Amino acid sequence: MVTSDGLLGEGMYHPRLTIIGGGVIGMEFASLYSALGAQVTVLEAMDRVLPTMDKEIAQNLSMLMKRRGVKLCTGARVEQVMRTGEGLRCAYTSKEKAETVTADAVLVSTGRKPNTEGLCGPGVDLGLARGAIPVNERFETCVKGIYAIGDVVAGGIQLAHVASAQAINAVSTIAGKEPPMKLNAIPACVYTEPEIASVGLTEAQAKEAGIPTKGSKYLMNGNGRSIIAGAERGFIKVVSHAETGTVLGAQLMCERATDLVGEFTLAVAEGKTLEELAALVRPHPTFAEGISEAVESGLGLAIHQLNR
Repeated sequence: MVTSDGLLGEGMYHPRLTIIGGGVIGMEFASLYSALGAQVTVLEAMDRVLPTMDKEIAQNLSMLMKRRGVKLCTGARVEQVMRTGEGLRCAYTSKEKAETVTADAVLVSTGRKPNTEGLCGPGVDLGLARGAIPVNERFETCVKGIYAIGDVVAGGIQLAHVASAQAINAVSTIAGKEPPMKLNAIPACVYTEPEIASVGLTEAQAKEAGIPTKGSKYLMNGNGRSIIAGAERGFIKVVSHAETGTVLGAQLMCERATDLVGEFTLAVAEGKTLEELAALVRPHPTFAEGISEAVESGLGLAIHQLNR
């Protein structure tokens, strides 16, 4: 059994790979290993892979992975992993039925916990909560003058770019300056094929919060750059306030999604509207034109697809 670090560091290819956990890391390795020709099985405890992301994106990724031969088992509870003469046998229960799968390696990608053991010296108590460090909005701990950022912070998002932004704000506070980084819009990326990216609220989250919401979508099979690249499969979804047109979030599943999400991050952070995004001229032919199409669709002004 290995972690993602171990799998990358061992320098070995495994023809059969079982992945416990269908979150971001699990699906990234499923995409990679299936592209390399491996027999991949993903065991996810929730009712779908990428359970924290947009449901439509998760469904589309599941469909693509299955077409590539990846076996996805949702609602799966792993009972035991044992070594046999044939390899590592993973016993699990899915839909109240006992199953087994044998592989050359088992990747455990069910999340990480803060590495805070032995972090503090004698007499220093940071009030750890399940191993994580509670901080205030300035990232200061309960001990004056001690700050914490990144993966060790309680309730934090475990992403490198988040830790970097938090560090800039913490150091700015220590230096007596106003924190410059806007942390109200955090993009998340999934490096599968195709790429996935998200920022802000999904349509379901906005509705659950009681926000009057409008969703719009553009299919990238009508995008010239996507056609040139042979990457027509994919879409861009935009979530906006039904009354003001303010962009609340965006979800992308397409070529260069992890680059395109940057523009939506700016829009969410600055409270930009569909009209403001639609007014920008984007070069042709580029993947970025899909942003224009998606926001124009939200305004009922789509040119290259039917307005709905």
